[in-house]
Formats: sequence, structure tokens, C-alpha cells
Amino acid sequence: MRKHRHLPLVAIFCLFLSGFPTTHAQQQHAAQESADIIFLIDGSNNTGSVNFAVILDFLVNLLEKLPVGTQQIRVGVVQFSDEPRTMFSLDTYSSKAQVLSAVKALGFAGGELANIGLALDFVVENHFTRAGGSRVEEGVPQVLVLISAGPSSDEIGDGVVALKQASVFSFGLGAQAASRAELQHVATDDNLVFTVPEFRSFGDLQEKLLPYIVGVAQRHIVLKPPTVVTQVIEVNKRDIVFLVDGSSALGLANFNAIRDFIAKVIQRLEIGQDLIQVAVAQYADTVRPEFYFNTYPAKKDIITAVRKMKPLDGSALYTGSALDFVRNNLFTSSAGYRDADGIPKLLVLITGGKSLDEISQPAQELKRSSIMAFAIGNKGADQAELEEIAFDSSLVFIPAEFRAAPLQGMLPGLLAPLRTLSGTPEVHANKRDIIFLLDGSANVGKANFFSMRSFVMMLVNSLDVGNDNIRVGLVQFSDTPVTEFSLNTYQTKSDILDHLRQLQLQGGSGLNTGSALSYVHANHFTEAGGSRIREHVPQLLLLLTAGQSEDSYLQAANALTRAGILTFCVGASQANKAELEQIAFNPSLVYLMDDFSSLPDLSQQLIQPLTTYVSGGVEEVPLAQPESKRDILFLFDGSANLVGQGQFPVVRDFLYKIIDELNVQPDGTRIAVAQYSDDVKVESRFDEHQSKPDILNLVKRMKIKTGKALNLGYALDYAQRYIFVKSAGSRIEDGVPQFLVLLVAGRSSDRVDGPASNMKQSGIVSFIFQAKNADPAELEQIVLSPAFILAAESLPKIGDLQPQIVNLLKTVHNGAPVRVSGEKDVVFLLDGSEGVRSGFPLLKEFVQRVVESLDVGQDRVRVAVVQYSDRTRPEFYLNSYMNQQDIVNAIRQLTLLGGPTPNTGAALEFVLRNILVSSAGSRITEGVPQLLIVVTADRSGDDVRNPSVVLKKGGAVPIGIGIGNADITEMQTISFIPDFAVAIPTFRQLGTIQQVISERVTQLTREELSRLQPVLQPVPSPGVGDKRDVVFLIDGSQSAGPEFQHIRTLIERLVEFLDVGFDTTRVAVIQFSDDPKVEFLLNAHSSKDEVQNAVRRLRPKGGRQINLGSALEYVSRNIFKRPLGSRIEEGVPQFLVLISSGKSDDEVDDPVVELKQFGVAPLIVARNVDEEELVKISLSPEYVFLVSSFQELPSLEQKLLTPIMSLNSGHIQQLLASTHYPPPGETGAAGALLGVFSI
Repeated sequence: MRKHRHLPLVAIFCLFLSGFPTTHAQQQHAAQESADIIFLIDGSNNTGSVNFAVILDFLVNLLEKLPVGTQQIRVGVVQFSDEPRTMFSLDTYSSKAQVLSAVKALGFAGGELANIGLALDFVVENHFTRAGGSRVEEGVPQVLVLISAGPSSDEIGDGVVALKQASVFSFGLGAQAASRAELQHVATDDNLVFTVPEFRSFGDLQEKLLPYIVGVAQRHIVLKPPTVVTQVIEVNKRDIVFLVDGSSALGLANFNAIRDFIAKVIQRLEIGQDLIQVAVAQYADTVRPEFYFNTYPAKKDIITAVRKMKPLDGSALYTGSALDFVRNNLFTSSAGYRDADGIPKLLVLITGGKSLDEISQPAQELKRSSIMAFAIGNKGADQAELEEIAFDSSLVFIPAEFRAAPLQGMLPGLLAPLRTLSGTPEVHANKRDIIFLLDGSANVGKANFFSMRSFVMMLVNSLDVGNDNIRVGLVQFSDTPVTEFSLNTYQTKSDILDHLRQLQLQGGSGLNTGSALSYVHANHFTEAGGSRIREHVPQLLLLLTAGQSEDSYLQAANALTRAGILTFCVGASQANKAELEQIAFNPSLVYLMDDFSSLPDLSQQLIQPLTTYVSGGVEEVPLAQPESKRDILFLFDGSANLVGQGQFPVVRDFLYKIIDELNVQPDGTRIAVAQYSDDVKVESRFDEHQSKPDILNLVKRMKIKTGKALNLGYALDYAQRYIFVKSAGSRIEDGVPQFLVLLVAGRSSDRVDGPASNMKQSGIVSFIFQAKNADPAELEQIVLSPAFILAAESLPKIGDLQPQIVNLLKTVHNGAPVRVSGEKDVVFLLDGSEGVRSGFPLLKEFVQRVVESLDVGQDRVRVAVVQYSDRTRPEFYLNSYMNQQDIVNAIRQLTLLGGPTPNTGAALEFVLRNILVSSAGSRITEGVPQLLIVVTADRSGDDVRNPSVVLKKGGAVPIGIGIGNADITEMQTISFIPDFAVAIPTFRQLGTIQQVISERVTQLTREELSRLQPVLQPVPSPGVGDKRDVVFLIDGSQSAGPEFQHIRTLIERLVEFLDVGFDTTRVAVIQFSDDPKVEFLLNAHSSKDEVQNAVRRLRPKGGRQINLGSALEYVSRNIFKRPLGSRIEEGVPQFLVLISSGKSDDEVDDPVVELKQFGVAPLIVARNVDEEELVKISLSPEYVFLVSSFQELPSLEQKLLTPIMSLNSGHIQQLLASTHYPPPGETGAAGALLGVFSI
């Protein structure tokens, strides 16, 4: 089975914004004020008994304010750690007094693990049910309040899916080390997540949570259908038998755990007579079938039967005869096995002991009968037996014990082969309803419509069409939709094909895709329209379009998705990829074609998904951006400075929380930990604990080293000699950034200046937590910048520094020091229009990160934030807050302004008149730099040119950041100088430019600005009327493969800004690794859309070598030639954009000389490379751009566009003639390296 995931499309709940009832109003309860609330409480050691008492006080105070009672709000409590435990159910107590007494009497469970995923499953299956006291069948809102003190020890994805499918309204409350990302995953909406750094502040959350609880109970807050996070499943029919050990030796507890596990597996399978069938049998000395394949048709009935199972309690375990029984009695047509259809046969054996009879022959017979066996056994089972029984050794699973948590942990590994393993050719689902929705507008035209019609006929001809098999309907649309025929119009394939042969283009100038989607939903996916949707027959819609919709389509697309209708999208000509991805049930169901003539090639590609995909369940995908590689040593003071008063546990917990926020893995962030006092005690080297759970477990168990002296100098020297070395797992020789995080709680007993200097020279970047009696002057010798010293007010409050250190560790690259900002007024002007809504949380996080990098203060950096759309709203002024934390808190509270269009010009005028004035806190009259950071995601609805000129003449220094649909030319026009403008494709790339923006803000001092002159004339549109030939030579090797998507996106963005056309800018792409590979030539595509479509299809070619020399030779001899589209003989500028992931494995000298003799201008982007080699290749050293990761490529877009759009052939020849490159071995290139641009 193949799965594809799709991000949320719809908001979950509606708030009637008239306001929530006051406490007085809460006492006058509405007649329908009712809810079923389960409080799911972290009872693990993450919480601890002292903090558990704080949680109980919180619950008592909250419940005191709610109308608790049988007919009003019912309350249940579940505590979780290794396993969930019911404290009391929804129907255990009938009065508030009883509930309060029960809460006050709760005891702390304790436990090393915090299995939130298991607990979520548990509450859905046992509490949000009628048997658990729930009134879900009466329409009473179901509410979960999760209270967490740390990250989950297990996967939570399946539990979250279960919650959403059960329509549970979920809140996430967290303290201490709770993972906010996990809480947001669980919660119905991000706004329903509330966290505090410590439990002593937990009571503050009551007033935040209470209005929402009351709002749900009074129906002011209404839960809409589950989050539309789609999953597409390719149906592979299969019949599965579960054969379970029912012997007395297994024990009741183990049997019950196995029984519940089987129910969980079945819950996640696509059960049905045309999908997956299940049978279950027990065995010991005999075999007892619990039910057959044909006993229960519905999943619900099967799960009920499984949960009612009682152990057989046989005295012996005869596994061999049980296997024979299954083969001879269950995989038979009389038991419901679909023998005639050739359905795959699967057996899942779960056993807790060694067989008393021979299993070799029965196991062989299973394989001869094409029965594919899985074998699950605990430590009591014989592993050799299990491996002999299993179809393949990969299908043997040995959990630590038959308990809920270990079984839950192996669930994903079991489900994947259980769903996909197939010993026979694929079996297509034979029933489905398919509607073709065809663009009949002028976008298509008569000639192309013929291709479209032929495409549909080819598909229909390949389908098993019939009234009881696949039904087909067809609708054309332009301005309005028109039904050609419905699902029940024709009964035979020949009748449908006859109609299709007569099909004519509808015509029409408009293209209202949204109304067409609504039309087919209302008129065709209905019983009256011939649909079998009520019979659960898969419903499919295939949209073919050649242009962008002229009306709103999102609501209609979401409605189709919620109904489980699989929408496929085929786009050609002017179709918009982003639009189609929103319309499709899942982005994987979007197919883009260069032109209509390519449609026939697509028909065979579509047959399988059209006949095998069905709608899957609801599942969410985390959006965390990967961090680049880094090695971090935490070197903490373990001396007598930290002895007593619980100081070391505070430090240890602080370290735990920092590591928990990092991307710890062998190929990502590696962690080492050491303590120092008289000498150094290494807790873990870089190569010892390379997974997050391993290193966190080690930190949790750490004891203080002790020691009277504090030899910080010795510790620094030891770290450089014995930890930041390859033999200890450091990747310092591979160029991976090396970081040292020090905790110093006293003055050093030895000298630090020498070791500190050596550390800096080796490229190791140090951050320091200054605590207690540490000497600031001593510490400044160690760090690159005083900004890298974080002073703790006291050790108990060191946790307040966590966000700052995590931000520094994630964003500082190559040791670039954070510069002291000096006096500045910084204003953020943020697009708050509707188009920003989905990216607004990322936008807020970006602003917060920039602010956290600044030296905020009344006499240093002041900050203001303004939102705008078709109107402008100041969020706070330059004199509103004078410390960083207050500003960060205000940013976190920002809500989207809303509005149809961002009028950026009017907003710029507003800022100049109302924000950059003395009364609003501006120091413009004192000559303090006035920096304006403009962030927008769309073209302005008004003119930006004149307001930009007035703004710059008025003393402001704008920096333009354009996202997605924003116009780069507008951003350049707004910016102080065009080079200040930045363009990125999506909000998710904001994290990649944060450091660039932060550094720009810190660098723009009064002195620096005095050397710059603003560009007051509008920037011309890029490349209009100019001819250029641009060849992208891109690294497709294994080294570049993991980040290839970023290379592809960069090319796509650059092409978007170029005036692509046969008579203007031509583009080619060549990949290289061991050898070069032509993707497309300069004369292959004549329009921007064609080039973009070709770029989107790029995939890394693979290969171990980076043979750049042979690649350069290939392009100079074969690509920059007239027969292959180059206009080099006409004097058209020739550009080569080279993107490489490492040093060349072959010689480049001669190919470079040959390339430049042809007058080609090479522009270089590279990571992990020989800088001297790059300077040798490039047009000029200023056109070499170094990155530590290809995730940073968005920041280079403008730097690459500028030479491509501005240099002509004469400029290129001058640069080639004036730049001298020394032959190999000479050191003259060292000076040239000063021009290399690095980020």
C-alpha cells in the first residue's frame, strides 16, 4: 500500500467572536451546557510527585468554576507513564463534590516513560465511548485536556489520528520539558496549546483554558469535521489470519495485551469484502477459530469480537499442527478466502513459547501454499523457530515482552509489510465511480481538445466499465459547467466511447473551476447522479485543465476532500501547479504536462492509481525544518560551585531541555557531554550516543563530578585535544561547524587566554552560560563576541536562557559572531492579508528570532511592529517596550489582521508619517538608523514606487523580503539598495534567511550607512527584451542528493524572474557526477512554463564521483554550440551557473581555460569545496558564493540574478581579460579569495 500525506486544508473550529461569557454568566448555565471532559495527566517521572500535586490543585480550581454533573459536564481522569491508568471514568461520579474529592485523593503513578501515543489510543478506545460513560451518541462535545511535562516516549501519530476521527476537541497544556510541537500536533488548533516554563506558573493557565472549556460546553465553540489531512491508499486486497497463543503458560495479562494489539492492527487496516479480510484463531494443544473471513463484514464487528476473546487455556503448545490447521481449514473458500481471485494469503503468528511438536514441515507447506507468515514472539519463544516459520527473516518481530508499550512500538514495522507484501500480481478494485471534469474553455482550443478527448477515450478503454464495475460520467466547464453524461447514463463501454467520439469543445472565455467542482459534487457524486457513494464504492474525480481558475475554488475542493472523493488533477499549458495541489485530494495526485500532445503518455501512468487508490485516514505531518550538520560539546562546571541546594539537578534538567530541541542524529547534530573541575570527566563523546533518546537518557542519569578547583584553561585545552577530534567522532576535518557550550559558575583557577586563543584559531565557536561568581572579563577571552555570553540571573532561573541558546545553536553558521547592534530603530512591516494566514505562525517566529538576535534596550535597539493589508494596524510602537522579553511576548500574541489585498505603498506612507516620528519613539532626529523590514507574500495592490522614494529620502532604510507571489522587482524598488531585497519561495524558508537579515541589521551602523547611497529610481523589470543563454550545470551526485530539492527550487525561482523565451532568455540544465547528463538543451523549450515544468521534474542522477572537470569540458564543447541552441556566434551573453557539493575528483584547469576562451561567464555556488578551485573557475571572485548547506540557496537568488540580468558580452570579456588566475601550486589566488561571498 502506498501512502501520501497532505497538510491541513481547513480550520477546525469556529469561534463566535462576540466574546466568552464572564464568570457571572457561567453561573447562569444554558440548557445545553454540557461536555464530556477527560483530563489526561502525565504521571511519569518527568512530572514528579511535587509537581503532580500542583496539577491536582490546578484541576480542583478549574473544576470549581465549571458546572460539573451527570447532565452537565462529566469528568474523567487518566494518568499515564509507561502505560495509561484510568483514575475514574466519565460516569463514575455524579456530583461536583464527588469529583473534587476523587481528584484530591489521586496518587502519583511514576514511571520512566511517558507514552503519550499509547495514552491517546487508550482514551479514545476506553473513555470516549458509551461504555466509558461518554454521551457522544447524544451529540455532547467530547473534550480531551492533555497535561504534559516532557516529550512523548513513543510515536503519537496514530493516537492523534484516532482523536480526530473520533471528533474529540483536544487541548494541550505543557510545563517544563513538554514538547510544544507535540502538543500542537495533539491539539485541535495551535491556539489551544498553553505552556509555561515551570510548574510553579501552571496555575496561570487556568484563566486561559477556562473560557474555551465554557465555550465548548455552551456551543459557542463548535467542532467542525476532522482536519483534512488526506492519505491515499493503494488497495492491495489480502486475506489475513491472526493465529494467537492461547496456552495457560502465556498468562492472562499477556493474552489481553496481545488481544488489544490485534484490535489496534485491525483498526488500521482497510477492512471490507473488496479490500482486506481478517480471520482469528487461538491455539494451544488444539485450535479454536474465533471467527472466519466471512463471519463479520464490518471492521467494528471484527474489533468487538477480538476484544471479547478469552484465552483457550490449553496445557501444551503445538504450533506445527496449528499451522497445518490454518492452511487446511481457514484459507478455504468455505471460510471466506477469495481463492478464485488469487488474493494474497498472510498469516500472523503470535506466540510466547517453544512448540512441543515439529514445525519444519508445516512451515514448508505454508510457503508451498503461498501463505506468507509473520512471526511475533516474546523472549519465551524460540527465535530459530520463528525464523523458520516466517516467510522472510524481516517478518520476525520480538518485542521485549507482551505488554502494551513494546507491542505498540512494533506496530509501524508490522503494518507496512502487512499492507503491501504480495506474492501475486496486483489485484485491482473492481468497483469505482469516476467523473471526468474537462476544461472546455478557450484556454484549450479545438486542436488541443482533440488530444484531451483522445486521452479520456484511452483511459475509458483501459477500464473495466460496467454498471456493477466502474461507472463513468463526464462534465465540461468554462464559465459554467455542463453535464455531458452522468454515472448512470451508459451501462457499457461502447456507449461511452460513442459519446466521447462526438464530444465537441464547449467554448467560453472564462474558467470557473470552483463552481465546476461544486457542481459535480452536488449533481454527480449523489445517488440521483448514479453514484454509489452510500455503498462505499470509491469516488474519483479527474480534472483536466489548461488555465488558472477565475473564481474561488478552495472551499469546493475541501468539501470534495472531506467527502472522501479522490480528486486527480492533470494540468497543461497555463495550469497553475500550486492551485492544482490545493484542489487535488493529495499533492501526489497532480500531473503536469508540457503540452497536450504529451497526454497519451500519461494515460498508462494513470490507470493503476485510478483503479487501485482509495481514500485513507487522517494523519498529520510535522513541518519542522531540518537543521544542518553541527557538532556540539556541552562542557559544564562540575566543581564544588554546583554542590548543594539542588543546583546540579537544575543544570542537568536545563541541559536535557536544550538537547531535546536539537536534531540529534549521526548525520545531523552530534552531541558530546563533559564536566570539568580539577580535571575533565567525559560523559559521552560525539561517537557514543548518537540518537536523541540515548543522549537524553545519559543526561538524565548524570551525577555531579565534584572537585575543589576550577581549571577552565585545562578544560578548554583538553576539549580541543581529545574531544574536537576525528577519533572522538568530531567531523571537524569534514568542515562541520564545531560548537562549545560552557557553563561557568566561578573564576578559573588557571589561565584561559592561551587555550581560548587556540580554540578560536581552530574554528570552534564558544557560547558561555555565566553563573554565580564567574568572571565576565575572563569569559570574554573565550568567545568570539560578548553577545555569546548568556548571563543567568541565578541558577534556578537558568532555564530562561533556553530559547536564546537553542536559537544560537540552530542559526549561527561557521562561527560568524553576532555583532553588537548599536543604536537602531527597527520596524517590522508585515503583510497581514488573507494570503498570509497559513504562514503567519512561521512569520511570527521569524520576527521573534530576529529580535532575539538584537541588543534590545532603550538606548540600544528599539523595535516596532506594524501589520497591513488594505488597511494598516500598528501592533506596538518603538517606545512601547524597552526589553527583549516584552517584545517577544508581544510578537507571540500577534493575530492576523486579515484583508483581501496588501497595499504596500499605503503602508510605507503610514510608517513614515506615524511610526518613524519622535512621538512614537523614533530617534530619527538624533541620526539613529531607521531600519524598516518589509515582509510580504503578494504583489502590492497599489503603487510602491513613489512611497519608496519618499521613505528613503525621509531617512528610512528599507529591507524588502518577498515570499511566494511577491514581486521581486517591487522588493528591489522598496529596498534601500536592490541588493538588500530577498526573495524566498515559501514561508518555510524564512528560517534560512533569518541569520542573513539579523546580520544585515547589526552591520548597518551609522558609519556603514554613510557609505551607501539609496537607489531612488525604480528597478527595471528583469531581462525585458534582453537576450541571454543560461546553462545550469548542477551536481547530481550522492553528495548533493539529500539537498537536491533546494537546488531544483533555486533554478525554478531564478527562471521565474528571467524573461524566458526563444528570442529572449534561453535556459538549459545539465547534471553531472561521474559523467554529465543533459536534462534539456537551450533550444528544447520556448516558454517559461515549459522550462518550469521541466525543472520540476528534475531528480538527482546519482553517482559517487564529482567529476567537475569533465563536466566543464562537456558543456564547453557540446552545449555552448549553435546547433544545440546557443547563440554564442550572435554575441548573446553566455552564462554558466555551476552548483557543486564538493571538491572536484578530476582536474579542472584545462577545461576552465577552454570554457573562458569561448567567452562563457561562470557563476559558482558551492558547499564543502576548495575555494582556490572555485576562484579559478569563476568569471570573477565576486561571483563565487559559498554556503554551508543548500538550504541557504534562497538568499543567493538576487546575487545570481544581478550579473545575469546586467552583464553584457562586453562586460564579460573585460572581466575575463582583467582577472588573472595563477596556475596550480601558486599562492596568488589567496588574495583573490577575499572576494568570495560566504553565508
